[in-house]
Amino acid sequence: HRVECEYRVPAPPRRRKRQSPDPQLHAKVRRYEEILQQHGVRVDELEPPQLPDRSFDLAASFAGATSDSGIESKYSPNPTKSNLSTNRRKPKPPQNAPYAATSEEFKHLEELLGASDDEGHRKPGPGVIHQAYDKLHADGSGLLFAFSTRDDFKRLHPEPIKIFRLWQTYLDCVYPLTMIFHAPTVQQQILDASADLENVPESTEALMFAIYYAAVVALPPEDCQAMFGRPQPAVVNKYLLATQQALNAAKVLKNLDIAVLQALVILLLASRHTIDPRSMWIHCGAAIRIGQRIGLHRDGSSLGLSPFDTEMRRRLWWQIVVLDARAAELSGAGTSILTALFDTRLPSNVNDSNLKPEMGEIPPDHPGTSDMTFCLARYEVINFLKRSNATFFFFESAWAKPEGVPATLAEKDHAIDELEQRLEEKYLRHCDPQITLHFLTKMFSRTAVYRMRLIAHHPRHYPDKGASMPTEEKDLLCRLSLNMIENDNITQRNQSASKFAWFVNSNLQFPALIYLISELRDRTRGELADRGWQAIGEGFQYRIAFIAERKRSPMFQAIAVLTLKAWQAREMDALANNEPVPEPPDFILTLRRIF
Repeated sequence: HRVECEYRVPAPPRRRKRQSPDPQLHAKVRRYEEILQQHGVRVDELEPPQLPDRSFDLAASFAGATSDSGIESKYSPNPTKSNLSTNRRKPKPPQNAPYAATSEEFKHLEELLGASDDEGHRKPGPGVIHQAYDKLHADGSGLLFAFSTRDDFKRLHPEPIKIFRLWQTYLDCVYPLTMIFHAPTVQQQILDASADLENVPESTEALMFAIYYAAVVALPPEDCQAMFGRPQPAVVNKYLLATQQALNAAKVLKNLDIAVLQALVILLLASRHTIDPRSMWIHCGAAIRIGQRIGLHRDGSSLGLSPFDTEMRRRLWWQIVVLDARAAELSGAGTSILTALFDTRLPSNVNDSNLKPEMGEIPPDHPGTSDMTFCLARYEVINFLKRSNATFFFFESAWAKPEGVPATLAEKDHAIDELEQRLEEKYLRHCDPQITLHFLTKMFSRTAVYRMRLIAHHPRHYPDKGASMPTEEKDLLCRLSLNMIENDNITQRNQSASKFAWFVNSNLQFPALIYLISELRDRTRGELADRGWQAIGEGFQYRIAFIAERKRSPMFQAIAVLTLKAWQAREMDALANNEPVPEPPDFILTLRRIF
């Protein structure tokens, strides 16, 4: 039988009337209390049942809490007396519960910095890196949550001649390392907007202010002073506030215009050296969510988008992924959740001049280098690890196969060998070290490979934290740390790379530095020790102003104390062997004077 189906819209639910307390119910409760009191139960002393603290349980589960942590699971197969107790007290969270999800690598760094003090220095204690972040960023504010409600930021546009100078600075110093849009297209938008600054679309205006901000961050201090007649910190703060207000006016958390997200990403990139890394990680999460709302995590070719839009979306998404990975490392979060949650392809290895909004297809990749080479080499690291059998995501500290079986050291080394070969064949062998961007591509790519080898062989993987590690392995780790620090020194030494100082200076190799200094407490002589002290001393000279500004930071105090202990061990070894005590280098004398 054919029955005609008719859909009727259901009536809206009736609003329930609030019932007054039931007097009979209250009478029953009082009667039950009287019966309990007759049996010796003092009702007024009974505590209300405690609901489990879900946030604490979650933190404990991330930390891999077990029964010896003092927390009993309600699903335990052998319930104890505490499980069955009527008067259960709420368990006290362990110390540093907010950091229970901190990565193992980050915890190990804090253990090294919080080593026991036997020389009268203040003991930094566990959590020294978080202490440093708290002290350096005491206001607790971030970038998205510190907006002023003022809407007069439009008057902060510089005059047109300065707009073009800032745009050129951005093209020279920021764009080659980020490549999140198509420069010729954005340049035309800026030309059009500068002719009528009173009527600039909100999305374009947010992008323009973000470009101003990144440009003044990248400018040498003397150039900024000459251009604006004010010290660089004042100009940076001015355009930071203006960028925040422009993003607020564009409703950054709701707006699906890709230009607004580009502005946010530029703001995050230019703020890496000033914002609390923990806040940066949260802000990267906001960028990821906005990108997902726009659909950047799905490749544009599968969404029917034009080849040009597809390419621009790939560029932006992969920069967000790299930014999030770096923020996760510095914040101690350990990894990103994005390992398998996107299918966006890598951007094409082509120049901006090969791309046009009206093009019918994406041009083929360049066989050698292009404008995208530096960015692509960084993206390749994450993409390779994402596609490999290891679930190791860039700077994470644990390796495992998909079935959960830990990867062997040989498997880790094989995976890293494959990546190193891929980088070499696809990008590095085509790079001319006389070209600054090619030089940086080589330095950063090789440092990334050293970094992964250091993590794969790290002493924390040993049950005794490396006490039983063979000498060959210790030598390998020492050389890897040295290679990372020496690469950083070579980059600092390169005068042509000074225009990228805003980026280079924010990539200090803390894990390698801390490991090497710790190793030098035991390795007091030999070729590696001499080379290590030479590299540390040179690196200190390049960043002496940076360290002096942060001398009250618990983290830098801890590094200074660790360094002074290592040098003292070198002196004591010479005395024990009736040898001349080595002359302390200048940076050791400076540390002794400051700390």
